[in-house]
Amino acid sequence: MVRRTAASVSEWEALSSAAFVPLRVTADGAFTAHLDHRGRARAAMSSVRSGACRVLRDPTTTSAPADDLALFSFQYGGRNLVDQNDRQAVVAPGDGVLYLTRSPYELLFPGPSDLIVLQVPTDWLGMPTSALSALSARAMSTRSNAALRTASRLVRSQFGGAPLFEDEGRTLRVATELLVAALRREGRRGAPGLSHDALYASFRRTIAENLDDPLLGVPAIADLHGVSVRTVHQVFAERSERAAALVRTLRTARARTLLRETALPVPDVAVRCGIPDPTVFARTFRREVGQSPTQFRAAQRERSRHS
Repeated sequence: MVRRTAASVSEWEALSSAAFVPLRVTADGAFTAHLDHRGRARAAMSSVRSGACRVLRDPTTTSAPADDLALFSFQYGGRNLVDQNDRQAVVAPGDGVLYLTRSPYELLFPGPSDLIVLQVPTDWLGMPTSALSALSARAMSTRSNAALRTASRLVRSQFGGAPLFEDEGRTLRVATELLVAALRREGRRGAPGLSHDALYASFRRTIAENLDDPLLGVPAIADLHGVSVRTVHQVFAERSERAAALVRTLRTARARTLLRETALPVPDVAVRCGIPDPTVFARTFRREVGQSPTQFRAAQRERSRHS
């Protein structure tokens, strides 16, 4: 693990070259960047926050076989302009982009940027070089690719204090598996079936995104992922969890947040938590929290007044 802050372009060039592959960095004026790099050998995840700069992988640094890596950048803040293989992509927040270290590329960050880079040997992806090259420097929306969206949530959890998988190596393997599924979909190639770890990450993402759906349950999760109800139960049981319990826990957490931080009427809170009947919502909330929604909100406001 490497956590470093660079206070100059030269420091950032040395730091990013050590973490990824040899690079050249230029910038105008004052510059700072922060790197949180986690992984082993050539496989890693890196959280990058940097100021405006230009990053160049030029022909003089692309000859080493050990540098044959695939880098996939998940953009969370700012923009990234990627140029590789005579293609240019504008990568906005919510997008991702693939670039390959075997070929020259240029990254232009016109302002402050926040991203996470998944870095793996290209042979981990199990796709022909020609197919990967055809997908490089193409902005890919996480909103329209479920596997990519799951991979984004998974790698971000590793840097947010509540990782889905505690083991970084396991996170890398599952994120790579999901990336392969996402890339194969983008390239219109059939994707292999997902492991139970990848399904678990996908199920959790689906649940988090659909808490307002009254029909959210094991049958709906199974249908959305093209697997059997038995598989959903099995994936959660392997982790001593139950899908229904997770849905209930996350809905309760959302209800707490909405009651504490908004002035939404309780029936509207109920709808946003996937329980459109206010009576059922109040009964469920009391069972989980020990107070009615109205009592909970009043207690939170009283606490805020005395804090």
